[in-house]
Amino acid sequence: MAHGKVTWQVWIRRFCQSGSLLLFLYIFLQAEYRPVNETGHFVKLFFQLDPLILISSWLSSHQVLSGLLFSLFTLGATVLIGRWFCGWICPFGALHNLFTSLRNQKAKAKLAVDGYSKGQKAKYYILVAILVGAVLGINLAGWLDPFSFFYRSMAVVVNPAVNDGVGSFFGLIYQADPGIGTHKVATISEPIYDFLRHHVLATTQPYFYGGVLIALLFLAVVFLNLYRARFWCRYICPLGALLAVAGKNPLVQIKRNEEACNNCRVCVIDCQGGADPDVKDGWKPSECFYCWNCQSSCPHKVISFVFHVPGGQK
Repeated sequence: MAHGKVTWQVWIRRFCQSGSLLLFLYIFLQAEYRPVNETGHFVKLFFQLDPLILISSWLSSHQVLSGLLFSLFTLGATVLIGRWFCGWICPFGALHNLFTSLRNQKAKAKLAVDGYSKGQKAKYYILVAILVGAVLGINLAGWLDPFSFFYRSMAVVVNPAVNDGVGSFFGLIYQADPGIGTHKVATISEPIYDFLRHHVLATTQPYFYGGVLIALLFLAVVFLNLYRARFWCRYICPLGALLAVAGKNPLVQIKRNEEACNNCRVCVIDCQGGADPDVKDGWKPSECFYCWNCQSSCPHKVISFVFHVPGGQK
């Protein structure tokens, strides 16, 4: 983030994002290593909050599972207060945000790429293709829905790699049996490995053949964040597109003090969605994740977010 004191709104958003990502990983482990009768409906939490799954399921089967009705809360809240779900709750978005923060580009380079671009319309075409496919009985949502994509990538790519890597690491320690003075490292590493085997790692090494394509796609969308902030969320995510349509005219909108603004464009440097917070009367609420970075980074504090009733004055 641009230099300056980080505001409390940004800290709360970071806390929510981190908690959501950790919760998703915890649910994933529960689903992978616990019997279904022990995990219950908790493992379906994020999928039940996903209105894209609700709509695509209804279009394809004309039926709706009762659990998916929770996604109406996500949709309704987005209509009222904007695309907050992408910036505060989505665990896949949190992962993209994490990798975006690793960019070492200078401010000038970020300004060149982080503003709004016409390519961001691509996610709307992807959304239309998914909905048309659902009508025709083709399940495209299962491939590009962010929770489905994230879960599949974790199961096929990340989980096997972590299990294999951790097992190999502790195996090398055990075989080499290194010591620090009179103390053996294995006396410490083995209890740790034993805990991981019983509570985190799989009982047998998971291998998934034919997952190379998924691995390449997952690595591509993750590392593209190093080029442009939250690349997946801006250009690909069909759920983001759906929420963007729903949150096109939210009650929470940006407010700029035009008289105090000197058009330094610092607010664009860490804008996650390319919402053009620097453009007079050109802010795009459908692309805004309400990350509050623009308000936090503004050196003159001319940006704020206010409740605005359509038709009234800000």
